[in-house]
Amino acid sequence: MDAETERIASVAAERFHACGITATGVADLSRAAGISKRTLYQRFGSKDGLVVAAYESLDEPVYRMFTARIEAEVDDPRLQLDAFFAQLEPLLASPEFRGCPFTNAASELPDAAHPAHAVVRRHKERLRRWLRDARAAGAAEPEELSRRLALLFAGAQAEALVQRSKRPARDARQLAAALVAQAIRGKN
Repeated sequence: MDAETERIASVAAERFHACGITATGVADLSRAAGISKRTLYQRFGSKDGLVVAAYESLDEPVYRMFTARIEAEVDDPRLQLDAFFAQLEPLLASPEFRGCPFTNAASELPDAAHPAHAVVRRHKERLRRWLRDARAAGAAEPEELSRRLALLFAGAQAEALVQRSKRPARDARQLAAALVAQAIRGKN
């Protein structure tokens, strides 16, 4: 993607997350990006093409938001897993928190064949693999642990959105620690 196409996709991602995919029309998107509707269609082919590009543009920044600081600052894999869940509390406490943009996209796109679903699944799988790769924490079944932690991570975000509370983040961190401890005990 060239820089201008990336910029437009990023603007669209912001609008989709703020207002919803279905509620955000092409006219609104072109206005927000400062381009004509014709330019939007020339670059992306359709709104669906823009939706795919928007979520592709979010993948790396969101992934790095959750993993980069931890990788740079924490060496111990078990502590990396704890730090992964610890960072949820300030995120979920933010008044701007609107849920996971990828989960929100999946829930808004009723057609299971929509190409954005592949982008969503790829992003979620990437985070799950990061959790699995902390297998050096000593888990007997790192695949199983990573699936459970990914479920816990997604569930905490959804529950925080419903409750408008950061409490699910604290609960998720405690549950994650218990899951990790159980997975390590299972190895011994």
